[in-house]
This record gives sequence, C-alpha cells and structure tokens, in this order.
Amino acid sequence: MAVLRGSWLLWCTALLIWVCLDHRSAGLPSSKQQQHRQQRQRQQRQVGIRPQTVGGGGAVGRGGSGRVGNLSESAESKVERLGQTFKHSVRELRERSGARMDLVFLVDESSSVGSANFRLELRFVRKLLSDFPVAPEDTRVALVTFSSKSHVVTRVDHISAPRAHQHKCSLFNQEIPAINYRGGGTYTKGAFQRAAYAYQMGRFLKVSMGKYEVGSGPEVFRR
Repeated sequence: MAVLRGSWLLWCTALLIWVCLDHRSAGLPSSKQQQHRQQRQRQQRQVGIRPQTVGGGGAVGRGGSGRVGNLSESAESKVERLGQTFKHSVRELRERSGARMDLVFLVDESSSVGSANFRLELRFVRKLLSDFPVAPEDTRVALVTFSSKSHVVTRVDHISAPRAHQHKCSLFNQEIPAINYRGGGTYTKGAFQRAAYAYQMGRFLKVSMGKYEVGSGPEVFRR
C-alpha cells in the first residue's frame, strides 16, 4: 500500500501473495477443477514453466521433482513480476508529484496463508523496497500484519514518529526478520481500519488475490 504525501495519495496493499495454494480448487465440481488446472497451466506457460506431474503414485519429498517444484518456481516468477509492476507504477507517480513517499504494507498472516507463504509475503515486501531510499527524509515505511480480530498489529512504523535510525538497514536486518507468523482468521477490514486511522489515508487502491473471512470486507473504505 503506498501513500504519497501532498495531492497524490495512493494506497496499494501487498495483502495476499497467493502462490502454491492448491486448496483453492478443493471442493469444486470436477468441471471447475479442470478449469482451475487449465488456468494455472496457462499462467505457468506465461512465465516459462512447464507443469509436471508425479508418476507411479509416488509422493514428492523435499528432494523430489514434479509439480511442487514447478509451483515454487512459478511463485518466484510471480513475486518478480508483481514487484516490477509495483515499482514502475510508484516511480511514475513519484516523478509526477515530486513528493516524498510513505509506503504502508498490509500483510496477511492468516492460517490459510501458512508460515511458508507468509515468509514469501515478507520477501515480496523486501523486494519492493530494495530500490527505494528508506529514510525519514525520503521514503518512510509502515507494515501491518493481520489475521484474526485480535491479531491486527503494526509491526513496523517509520511514519507516525520518524527517527534517524529508521532506515533500510535496520528495516531489512532487524525489523522485518523479527516479524513472526501466528495464523488465525482473515480480518481484512481491521487491517484497513488500523492503517486508515493511524496514517489518515485520503485515497487508496486495494490490490488483493485473496478473500476476507472475519467480519465485513474492506469495501467500506473505498473512496
């Protein structure tokens, strides 16, 4: 989620980096499952990955090959493509506004995401920030994680009360690595409420591939 100080206000969330999640097709009719598989295969071909299956009924272990490994590669490609798209959009707005920036990330840590994908979300945040000068006088960063109603927490806050030691080195080497995974529901509305209250967003754009589960969704905050 990105916020530009001054007249340009944009809120862009990195909510759910849904990759390697087969449970989305569980419980669907066979025709829907087939459509789901075909769609995923098309996406994999777009990033240069050929889907594979495991023969002989054997399971795929950590050292094995097959669809699990390919989905992991697909996840890496998605992270790269999403990161490049986000950076291009933010840089364009930054050049037009000539203003410093506040970047606020909402990161889903619900049980449906899982620990491994949560770490991937944080890696995605790091990748987005890798080319930005994180400092109080330039790009300021905040990060909110959310799951159940009682687990909407501001993990990083360089915006409310900026300090000299809040820079990219401390963010990458201390603050982000210290964020632990907890699991729970998906209280998306609570994450938007916390960010809107704390950082007084004037306008925002929600980018998400997931669904909320607890309470109502974030639509009430669209302006």
